Amino acid sequence: MLPVLIIPLTTALACYALRRTRWTGYAGLAGAVSLTVFSIPAVVSSISSPMEGMGGMLYMDALSAYMMSLVVFLSLASAVYSIGYLEHEQKAGLIDRKGVGRYFALLNLFVFTMLLVTVANNLALMWIAIEATTIVSALLIGLGVTKRELAIEAAWKYIILCTVGITFALLGIFITYYASTAVIGTLGALNWTVLKSIASQLNPATMKLAFIFVLVGYGTKAGLAPVHNWLPDAHSQAPSPISALLSGILLNTAFYGIMRFVSIVQPSTGEMFTGSLLIIFGLVSIGISSIFILVQDNYKRLLAYSSIEHMGIISLGFGIGGPAGMYGALLHILNHALSKPLMFFASGRIQARYGTTRIEKVNGVLSSMPLLGILTFIGALSLSGAPPFNIFISEFTILMAAVDRGLWFVIGTFLFFAVMVFYGILSGFGRMLFGADQKAPHPWGQGVSGSSGENKTESGFWTICSNAVMIVMAMLIVVLGLTIPDFIDSTIRASIQALGVK
Repeated sequence: MLPVLIIPLTTALACYALRRTRWTGYAGLAGAVSLTVFSIPAVVSSISSPMEGMGGMLYMDALSAYMMSLVVFLSLASAVYSIGYLEHEQKAGLIDRKGVGRYFALLNLFVFTMLLVTVANNLALMWIAIEATTIVSALLIGLGVTKRELAIEAAWKYIILCTVGITFALLGIFITYYASTAVIGTLGALNWTVLKSIASQLNPATMKLAFIFVLVGYGTKAGLAPVHNWLPDAHSQAPSPISALLSGILLNTAFYGIMRFVSIVQPSTGEMFTGSLLIIFGLVSIGISSIFILVQDNYKRLLAYSSIEHMGIISLGFGIGGPAGMYGALLHILNHALSKPLMFFASGRIQARYGTTRIEKVNGVLSSMPLLGILTFIGALSLSGAPPFNIFISEFTILMAAVDRGLWFVIGTFLFFAVMVFYGILSGFGRMLFGADQKAPHPWGQGVSGSSGENKTESGFWTICSNAVMIVMAMLIVVLGLTIPDFIDSTIRASIQALGVK
């Protein structure tokens, strides 16, 4: 468990030390590969047998392993994509070599903070890790290379809103500490494993108040409406690989804190209390985001509002509850973590090719860049919930869970908003993908005039690597729309059991 945390920290230091050289990106990639290799044994072993570390401060079970796997996979994908992405921006004069070094150092620190969230057993340590993700990712958002002043403004807004938001979560943790010390004293009073064992003895009224604070606090960081205001600006202004991480996994790590908290609140308060609040937040998030998706003229902001919608769907699944509802929500976390990064990676390529994020100024992507156009089309179909792609399966699972519980109003409301989202996403990206290309070819990664042939060849290599990453994601999207592999199914079921749901 500890090597998984040490590797990104060591890589961050190496990247910072190499910040003035051209080896920074390669050091970052080497760290991501090492992290992948060392995380596999920890993930596999913790699924069947939970393990602790640092005197109970760290803990890994199936749910931790599930979330960690997504962090590791997306960090590797972003490391590969970032090399070519920043190479293009450096040639275009939008970032210097020192800035590239800072980027990769901060990227690895960001990965470290998210990994710490997944293995933190102590609720206070988890809060510190989630706050650390805010600080580090804000610095990455501020590195936005196209419109620096807008990126800095978005980063500042992100810091203020999320810090104020998760202060509420800290109050919820204080209240939980008060409730737990009344039962067991101070020893281990904030460790999730201890709290889970005494959850039914905690004062229901106190835990209800604690959950409200935690839901609002972590819900702000997770992008749940109506406390979502930071997200469209931050996700649209950040560098594309960072937007992929923000949307694909950062939001999920914040919601991970809510998931853990639900399992220690429900035994004392009952499922109805937590479920009703999660359903309300879920439907509000889906409804508000669907309206903005319909009227959006910026494709990166459209993807940002799509993230709010999908976090609402995850909240809805957990609110419906039961094995089926939680299975659908956890599967949706995986599906969204594949589809949204693919779309942000593709958006970065489109932005580099057309020099704009305005939908009406992008035409004929399929004709000018066929492979990228196909990958974008697959991602758009997935995000819109079209069958037979992966997100349709998880949404359908959540709907079936609602049918089993007779939540007809929830079903009707969700379907109404889902139709709006379906039209909004396919309409926006359809206008970009089809039609005649009105811009002279300018291949992604080619750089400014005067680039040496050697650099162009290198850019071509990393373009191929980026394409390979996106192709793998697209293939997984299609496969998960047709079948759920046994190892994913068993991991999700073990994660549900880890949360105390039989």
